[in-house]
Amino acid sequence: MAKKVYIVTGPIGSGKSTAIKYLKNKGFNTVDLDKVSNNILNSGESISFLKKEFPQALISGFVDKEILADIVFKNKEKLITLENYIHPKVLLELQEIIQNTEDELFVEVSAPKNIYKDFDCIVIHSETENRIKRLQERGMNYEDIQNRMANQKKDDWWNNLGIVIQNDNLNDFYANLDKIIDQNS
Repeated sequence: MAKKVYIVTGPIGSGKSTAIKYLKNKGFNTVDLDKVSNNILNSGESISFLKKEFPQALISGFVDKEILADIVFKNKEKLITLENYIHPKVLLELQEIIQNTEDELFVEVSAPKNIYKDFDCIVIHSETENRIKRLQERGMNYEDIQNRMANQKKDDWWNNLGIVIQNDNLNDFYANLDKIIDQNS
């Protein structure tokens, strides 16, 4: 079982994936709950759920993540329906990962809901303008970015979850991440 589990979280475009990649390259155990969620969504059980709740998001029997995201980030009720379905399954999978991991585990979590209450959190933060620019560089359109940001918590909420690392300069970001790891190991 993992010695310690850290949640790496923050608003969209803040640099969670950059932090996880850095930690993985340093030899730490990491997992991205978005990938776990995607695997669950593409399972046979989930396809049945999606056929019922989000049939337009299925193309040739597979989930089209862009269509699904467009639906849920424009409709709060649909987002809640999806979250109520997927989050318990993701948490069960995370429990299994924790049981099968030795040493520390760093878990990338986009939407921490209540999971932040169970583990130490490292919150990656960056100014809104920087986040928008990063997301556009990844190919997201401005409307999609705005829809997703509108469905996330405000900065004050994020900043109260745990240790906050500002991600506006990559070298400083890595140095601050190293400090936190060293202090908590």
